[in-house]
Amino acid sequence: MSVPELKKRVDVSVEGYVIAAYPVGENVLAATGEGELFLLDGATGRTLERVRAHAGRANAAALSPAGAHVVTCGQDGRARVFDARTLVPHADLPSPSAWVEAATFSPKGDLVAIACGRRVRVFGVDGSPVVESEDHPSTVTALTFGRDGKRLLTAAYGGVCVFSLAERRTIRRFEWKGSLVSLAMSPDDKVVACGSQDGSVHFWRLSTGRDSAMTGYPFKPKSLAWDSASSLLATGGDTKVTVWDFQGKGPEGTAPIQLDAHKGLVSSLAFAERRALLASGGEETAVFLWEPRKSRAPSAFGLTDDVVTSLRFGKGSLVAGSAAGRVTLFEM
Repeated sequence: MSVPELKKRVDVSVEGYVIAAYPVGENVLAATGEGELFLLDGATGRTLERVRAHAGRANAAALSPAGAHVVTCGQDGRARVFDARTLVPHADLPSPSAWVEAATFSPKGDLVAIACGRRVRVFGVDGSPVVESEDHPSTVTALTFGRDGKRLLTAAYGGVCVFSLAERRTIRRFEWKGSLVSLAMSPDDKVVACGSQDGSVHFWRLSTGRDSAMTGYPFKPKSLAWDSASSLLATGGDTKVTVWDFQGKGPEGTAPIQLDAHKGLVSSLAFAERRALLASGGEETAVFLWEPRKSRAPSAFGLTDDVVTSLRFGKGSLVAGSAAGRVTLFEM
């Protein structure tokens, strides 16, 4: 059976490695590793706004849950918050380190946390300082808020820390003797999953602290994605997408769902907001759509021009970014 190809509504270059691309209202927002932000017309791809966010390169970007703000962090030692619909600067977030590695918004979008060296700083979205963590064992590589917005989970060498904003201290640790390169919290706030430098995926159930390890990945699993029901965890680190099923007593002791269509390493993953529809992007430039509970075969595919670096679902669309600077909006 032939796989239908996704129709492209927008397919334009932003002249730089795309570190993140998001649908924002009717338009598309893209952040590049060269430190620029672009707001693109979602119908034509025309550049509506273009601003320089950082004097040097940018490391990461994140959109607030409601799409009101975007935060970027860079190698100039600062993070910046912009209005996501106009790219007007909103706040500067100072850092004590030379680089800001990662950033994330709280579920309400009123707080921003940034990873600066071994510490994490939390600000109000207006730039007002809220709290700063103590030193971690090594550089913080990933972070996310808990569902209540009162706890912050961080990954670094040695494991995951749970930091209480109210108590201003780390209240729990999930230890692992290795470097963690990615982190994803299940939407129901029950399981934290991490990819490890040694080619494994670890997850800890917060109720018991139990550590389970899924090994055998040929490369480090940097891409992780949960479905909205917290029942499926999709992981990269291979040419196949490996999906762990958390329904029932799984996934310990069960075989994962493996989705095999990519010819290169899986480089980006995203689930749709309200259904178990998964998008995967690969180093060979392909994008595939899957419904893992229904079929092991892709339901549609699309092509970009280079390694797929970012995937995000919008209302009736899927936005992809590439390492060569391409931003593509596929119609769904």
